[in-house]
Amino acid sequence: MANRFYPHSIYNFLRIADSNPSKKRILDCGAGGPDPKIAIFNEYGYEIHGIDIDDDQIKDAKEFAKKHKIKLNIMKADMREIPFEDRYFGFVFSYLSLVHLSKSDIGIAINEIHRVLQKDGLCYINFLSKEDKWYDKSQASSPGEIKTEHNGVEEFHSYFDDNEADKYFGNFEIIYKAKIQNFKGKYHNTGRTCILDYIGKKL
Repeated sequence: MANRFYPHSIYNFLRIADSNPSKKRILDCGAGGPDPKIAIFNEYGYEIHGIDIDDDQIKDAKEFAKKHKIKLNIMKADMREIPFEDRYFGFVFSYLSLVHLSKSDIGIAINEIHRVLQKDGLCYINFLSKEDKWYDKSQASSPGEIKTEHNGVEEFHSYFDDNEADKYFGNFEIIYKAKIQNFKGKYHNTGRTCILDYIGKKL
């Protein structure tokens, strides 16, 4: 799939994943939308799968797949209950998707990611920093959590201090961690200005 550009964090995860001996089967949690990040792994020989909870996002991803003549294998599912057996994947990632969960539900989702990963498999997860320009402490319903309502559905945006998300990786070795700031106000067309990247290896 020529002439496509992905966030540098995805390229970084691909680079590290390619040096890991785990089976080249990967899951994207939050894989829908008009620009599915899982597509790049298809170009590098991975067996790709994705889950998303939003019908419209899945529809957009299927239209992308049809246009580019690839099979994304995206199904409707909740990352807090991943519908795959234990140790099925060598790699799992979630790109700015867990940020829409409460902090307690993020913990549940990461436990599920751990469950479906093979031993020594890798996960890439990113979080919103409290230094992101959209974080407004005065709107927080609990520390770092901003609750909103969209079309009658309650939504969260969770924001973290620099080392706060370390607590989710007790069953992983953190092999990469970075704080990514963009002072021009964009993070790969998301409008985000400060992201916390993690890559963990399942122990």
